Amino acid sequence: MGRRRFLPSLRGALPGMETKAWGTWAAPVTYFTPTSDGMRRAWPVERAVSEGYERTVWVYKSVQAIATHQARLNFIMRDGDDLIDDHPLLSLLNNGKANPLETGRQFRARLSAQILLSPAGAFVEVTESRRGTPVRLDLLPPGRTRPVPGRGADLLSHFETVAADGRRIPIDPERVRWFRDPHPTDPFMGMTPLQAAGLSVDLDFLSRLYNVTFIRNDGRPATVVGVEGDPVPGELDRIEARFGRGPMEAGKVTVLSGKISVADLGANPRDMAYGEAAARSKEEVLTAFGVGESVLGNASGRTFDNAEQELYNFWTITMDGHIGIISSGFDSDTDDGVVCDLDTSKVEVLRRVEAARRTEAREEFNAGLRTLNEYRAVTDDLEEIDLPHTRALYIAQGKTPIPTREEDAEALGLAAPSEGEVPPGEAPPEEIPPGEDGDAEAGGEQPAGPAQTGPSGPEPTAAIDRLQSMLDSETKDMLAPTAAPSELVAEQDQVDPRDELEQELAATMERLMRRLVARTAARVAGTKARKGTRHWEPEFEVDTRVGAAPIDVTRVVNPLQWEEEARDALGPVIAAGALAAAQGLAASTGASQAPVASWAEPRATAWLASRIAQAATKLVVIIAARDAGGADMADITLSVHNELAGLEEWGRVSARAAAAHVVHAVESEMAAEIGGPLGLTTATWRVAEGETDRLPHREAHGQVQPVHGEFRVGKALLRWPGDLDGPPEEVYGCRCRLHWMVIPGTRT
Repeated sequence: MGRRRFLPSLRGALPGMETKAWGTWAAPVTYFTPTSDGMRRAWPVERAVSEGYERTVWVYKSVQAIATHQARLNFIMRDGDDLIDDHPLLSLLNNGKANPLETGRQFRARLSAQILLSPAGAFVEVTESRRGTPVRLDLLPPGRTRPVPGRGADLLSHFETVAADGRRIPIDPERVRWFRDPHPTDPFMGMTPLQAAGLSVDLDFLSRLYNVTFIRNDGRPATVVGVEGDPVPGELDRIEARFGRGPMEAGKVTVLSGKISVADLGANPRDMAYGEAAARSKEEVLTAFGVGESVLGNASGRTFDNAEQELYNFWTITMDGHIGIISSGFDSDTDDGVVCDLDTSKVEVLRRVEAARRTEAREEFNAGLRTLNEYRAVTDDLEEIDLPHTRALYIAQGKTPIPTREEDAEALGLAAPSEGEVPPGEAPPEEIPPGEDGDAEAGGEQPAGPAQTGPSGPEPTAAIDRLQSMLDSETKDMLAPTAAPSELVAEQDQVDPRDELEQELAATMERLMRRLVARTAARVAGTKARKGTRHWEPEFEVDTRVGAAPIDVTRVVNPLQWEEEARDALGPVIAAGALAAAQGLAASTGASQAPVASWAEPRATAWLASRIAQAATKLVVIIAARDAGGADMADITLSVHNELAGLEEWGRVSARAAAAHVVHAVESEMAAEIGGPLGLTTATWRVAEGETDRLPHREAHGQVQPVHGEFRVGKALLRWPGDLDGPPEEVYGCRCRLHWMVIPGTRT
């Protein structure tokens, strides 16, 4: 009779079971004794859950942090740059039901936990419809599921799982998705953090267990009590009973007769260096999982930068690799070219990195190191603009365009036009009115002016006629009959440089107002302004960035900063307009004096800059009032945008007054310089066509004043139209002009 074997079904392969001696799968089940070396090193999923996840706080928090952060992200699919939103797998893994017991996010949280705890990996069974689309996802028990090696070139035969009743169920590998961090030597195994940090987990547990047991034994280690002499029977039991154990026996007084000695057989917590051992084991466990302590919610003892770096490392190192394992596992369920991923665009720490990258690119653009198209290429949501100006570099001083292509130089106005072409703004030769052609020898235009000049100077008769037509009867009486006609100077050209300056200032003011509104709206909706207020949208169940503080308007808009920015933008425009006004008056009078510096330029610049600051202050008041009134962020931003039209019109009115003030002030200084102390210099107030409905201006029409005189306009005394020192009702919107008559005082 043959020899019988104990439990033959467990000592050999089952009938029909396909086996192959490969790695740890030489036998279906591996047994460990509690004292064996294999048991001390092996961390199967059952032990990882019971001794690690359920018993050690650092393992629990690390697994929970990775799993919950992953589950909060949206599962997405991309076909190139396009997002796919109609695949059935998206519903199963996001807000739909993965199976009757779990939502998609609960399913993904358990999937992450099994990847981190199971050396064999995680196994997902996919149930498909008749059309081949996934309709259900189930996690197979990782401790009772294994891949069965194949033969020959086919490394994988099938997957096998053991049911609760002990039945072995083979599963087609086409229905199973296998998720794991690959083992370096065994293709049928994965790698978990506990396999590397198992000793640290044991050390942490045993250190805590020692201290708990120590406290339970009344804070006394194991001891031996020695009694001299030969005690009577039962005396030793009575003495031992006096030294009770446990917290209920703490503090009791025991009185014994005779000489007794006690020997301490244990070590105290100080000898065990419990604090250092616990800190070291915690550090090793967290390092194995790749989770910083600030990620777990404890940022004490760290600077803000250190805590920020821990979060950044967690998302770029730990989560990036973990997300790759999960997303790539479902690639076989998509079409060719479609890539699965998890959407991390709303992760705050990663958005800060993107914002820093944009800020750096914007600073390089402002410094003239990038073109506008190169800056737009840095941002994913801005397309390039095919224009010469967007391909040019702009240096910081005055934003001068530097073409990067030869064909762009002409379009930017930095190269002479091609032969036969007319520069923008110049009339073709055949369009020049008869009688006003330029000097043929010089090839340029004559200075604009009413009088036709020749080699010997202005024609006397034409100059006198134009002066007399300009002056009213009061001015005519001031002309001395003995004055030589050649000494009378014609009035300035009808094309007033004030119009050109007004247009330039109005355009600059409009740009500043638009920039003010756009930047304010962007900043009030930005993360810095919303942090700590009710406007912050929580991203977690407990988000400490949500608060009850009002919006910090000083962070959103700074009127003093805008006033300084307006000075820098408006100063060159006003200086150029003042120079043009002085040159125009000098050219129309035939004077050779150089333009004089005027005190009106800084006065007008400061006045216009203060208007920008007032606009910024108005936005501050609107934001604070809307925020205090309970408006949401969309309403506050809309309120800021609604102010744009009014601020632009306010800027145009301010530009009109400033242009009038600058031009007429410069002309007054220039006329006084040309006329000299012995000359005759007068100005006549001419009401504009659009000012006929303003009675004080209509009554001032025809007034004549000497240079530096004051005109009576209603109850106000104005030195010129648009005098910024006058009352606003007579200054703002005024389009009146001054006409000058200058008779130099150098005649004989």
